[in-house]
Amino acid sequence: MLQKTAFLYTECVIAAILEKMTGISKPIAKFISTTIPLWWGISGRYNFMNLARYYNYSEQSIRNGFERAFNFFDFNYLLLEEHLGDEKIIAFDPSYIYKSGKKTPGLGRYWSGTAQQALKGLETGELACVDVQSGTAFHLEALQTPGKAERNEKSIVAHYVDGPLARMPRMKAMSKYLVADGYFMKKDFIRPMVKEGMQIITKMRSDANLCYVVREEDQPKGRGRRRPKGKKINLKKIDKRKWKLIERKDGIEIYTAVVYCVTLKEEVRVVYLLDVSTQKYEIFLSTDIELSGKKSSLITASVSKSNSFYVMPGNMPA
Repeated sequence: MLQKTAFLYTECVIAAILEKMTGISKPIAKFISTTIPLWWGISGRYNFMNLARYYNYSEQSIRNGFERAFNFFDFNYLLLEEHLGDEKIIAFDPSYIYKSGKKTPGLGRYWSGTAQQALKGLETGELACVDVQSGTAFHLEALQTPGKAERNEKSIVAHYVDGPLARMPRMKAMSKYLVADGYFMKKDFIRPMVKEGMQIITKMRSDANLCYVVREEDQPKGRGRRRPKGKKINLKKIDKRKWKLIERKDGIEIYTAVVYCVTLKEEVRVVYLLDVSTQKYEIFLSTDIELSGKKSSLITASVSKSNSFYVMPGNMPA
């Protein structure tokens, strides 16, 4: 009885969301409203032949249904907008999927965090919305990474940029912050996002090239070029007089400062986590210098705690 009630509730929620979406034909709406509840109860492999055992569609009709375009980002956005708190951020993280064979679209060699090496298979770029207070990530859309030949000489970083940029209006309606792991500490990824109004929060390398900001009184007097940066920061032993202590808890000290990032050639907000006993540290960057250090550390903690994304160090065919 409980299972039947849950499926009926799911069907009602799906129908309500589909009514809000524009440009959805009746056949697509019927296919989606049938597929999502059944997807949870299918036993065995998720292929078209097995799906036909559970659907009221033939195998060929199911194939045709999966070939039709559907805006999963908007669907999940409408599902989440009434159920999340006020503080939300967008997270992006590519994920490796094992796949053998030779003919699968998008097949290539991608980085596997588990194996710590590039492996043959598929990759999806996962977009999610993270509720900062609960530290929980909710799926928005999976963007399959095309293979090297399919990218037409476009770099993989350029592909990673294209996905979020195409969904920028919806993303900005949810949050102006996009969190990604340390791989995306690249100007080719960060600059296009910032240009479109999306602020980036990411992890930096332990040997990141950071400099102190030159104070106005330290600028050269009279005519001449202003100094864009000051002394390089020794990250192994920071000058704590120039950093603000945010919190000290469980042997971890958290500092923040606005510094000059040589890679991006601009000022950024940095959060510095120091393990007092081991002197090991982690560095996180925010392109929004107005974001407080305390808020930056809260966002970092919430993403680290979420099930789907981890800051520290893809739609798929059936």
